[in-house]
Amino acid sequence: MFNPPNLKIDHVHLNVSDLKKSLQFYESILGFNIVRKEHKTALLSASLDDSNSRSFLVALSESDNKVLSITRNRHKAGMYHFAVLLPGRKFLSLFLRHLQEKLNPEYYEGMADHGVSESIYIHDPDLNGIEIYTDRSPLRWKWADGRVQIVTEPLDTQNLLKESIAVDVEWNHLPPTTSIGHVHLHVSNLGKAKTFYNEILGLNHTATYPGAYFFASNRYHHHVATNTWLGENITSAHNNDIGLDHYAINLNDHNDLRLLKDHFSEFNINIDEQLVESDMQFASSFYAYDSDGIQIQFLHNNS
Repeated sequence: MFNPPNLKIDHVHLNVSDLKKSLQFYESILGFNIVRKEHKTALLSASLDDSNSRSFLVALSESDNKVLSITRNRHKAGMYHFAVLLPGRKFLSLFLRHLQEKLNPEYYEGMADHGVSESIYIHDPDLNGIEIYTDRSPLRWKWADGRVQIVTEPLDTQNLLKESIAVDVEWNHLPPTTSIGHVHLHVSNLGKAKTFYNEILGLNHTATYPGAYFFASNRYHHHVATNTWLGENITSAHNNDIGLDHYAINLNDHNDLRLLKDHFSEFNINIDEQLVESDMQFASSFYAYDSDGIQIQFLHNNS
């Protein structure tokens, strides 16, 4: 089993139907900044100072396929949501106040207390699911036999809003240390997903939920979640459709890229080194595909 000591989600790349409309949403509602825009692709970051950096959290590309229908239940493998991890509870409180004032209700999905974290759920104009969350202290996470307890309970919004009562600031931008905490994927078979993410990639199987498995590096609650909530007869992912193009996993050590590539070859997993333009900045990175054809870029980004 390949088990890199440190691994995290680097970024997500989405195909959208209208780049201008999506950018307006990601900037005004979420607080992202455009760090680079080329052709029909924009790279978004939490920081204003990343214009000369390789770091970005979200890439948006306008699709040339305008006839695609945009529906939440696309009945194909792909993204359920990606999760924006804020560095503290006060930021989630500020964000909630911001949504109460600015968000069109059609984009709102819900809120939840997951025990390990507190979350707000929305979607973008193309119905791409987005979770905005903050972690509770790992000291409060409940582990037993290598599994962490993840629950879904009502979020105490009154308590959360108290965090920002004394903060005389409005939500304008994401905090600079914001990251992509995890991705949650629609898959066709949990057993096959476990084979790829746990047995081959080496992530720990950290939690089980009805119809869902959670996987993580080290002692995090999850970096990747998979579910079969659309059923098991869904089609394979197509990265030219509206929705998820690919997501990227950042390995802690550059040497891990070579080791992982060799490891994949032992399991006859195809490697694709023909990178799209926005991904070429990561030397030696490559794409691979999980059991449902979901494209993953593996890279080493120390910026």
